[in-house]
Amino acid sequence: MDVWHLRYFIAVAEELNFTRAALRLNMSSSPLSRRIQDLEKELGQRLFLRDHRTTCLTPAGEALLPLAREIIARFDALPAALASAVHGPSRTAAVGIGGEVPGAVRTRVLDAVAAAAPDLRIDIRPGTSRYLLNSVHAGEVDLALVCGPVVDPGLSTHPLSRRPLGIVVAAGSAFDGRVSVRLEELAQLTFAMYGQKDSPALLRHVDGLLHDAGVHRRLTVDSPVGLPHVVSTGHAFTVMANDESGVVQRIFADEKVLCLPIDGAHLELTTLAVWRQDREKQGDPVADLANSVTGLPLPKRTPHGRDGTGTTRESTLIGKRGGCGTPAPAP
Repeated sequence: MDVWHLRYFIAVAEELNFTRAALRLNMSSSPLSRRIQDLEKELGQRLFLRDHRTTCLTPAGEALLPLAREIIARFDALPAALASAVHGPSRTAAVGIGGEVPGAVRTRVLDAVAAAAPDLRIDIRPGTSRYLLNSVHAGEVDLALVCGPVVDPGLSTHPLSRRPLGIVVAAGSAFDGRVSVRLEELAQLTFAMYGQKDSPALLRHVDGLLHDAGVHRRLTVDSPVGLPHVVSTGHAFTVMANDESGVVQRIFADEKVLCLPIDGAHLELTTLAVWRQDREKQGDPVADLANSVTGLPLPKRTPHGRDGTGTTRESTLIGKRGGCGTPAPAP
């Protein structure tokens, strides 16, 4: 048994799904399952109960989880502890960053922290919003930048950006040349859903609005990287941040799709800074992080369907014919 066996166990215990845990660990499900089996054999205890649909912890697994987290935390703290012993005490904070967080927001936060607490060394932890929120609760991440909304009485939040959501459909469809689209006009199309791990509350809200608008067909995509295959070919549409900073925009960079503002429904993707309320005390790095981010103003909303100058936008084309911002050809 080595430290990686415990990391594998913690990932599966937190996700309760071998496929999601494997994605989180950037590995395949089969070797992850073998590592867990090796750990169970060495410990002489079954840690998970599994069938075709569910995975849950056994009593032994429940008992091991806090011990494994403590061991990993101590192991990960060794470099800082050694540096402190050799060079004197220093402070380190773990900042989690979700996949849909714009680079500009990340830069604003890190610059604010560097200015307010220059002695604080930042350790970046990427991950999905759900994973990062669990890590904040567990004390493994001090502050996380995630997609909202987040409703949790034990957590403090501060909004950092609000980006309007738009509809993405294939170019060459009936929507070419349009300025916006109503949700009711999508009733005959399939909604490609993603974001269950990054912004589940927002996804449920969007799903409900589409259902009320008569859009009933669904296609679940585990990762945004699968969206071009179904959207660009005209088999489905999706919802994404209607700007140039989101990860989905980058995924569609080589595809011919249209970005259309939504008419009659204002939907936003909010980026939040999140931290534990009980750690807002002097001496805790979380206090410095919280003070840094709460001083950042929330950028003004861009008017629906308009650019930064107030000019009405046409639908825009993403792809090899010019990139986002190129007007789509009139039909």
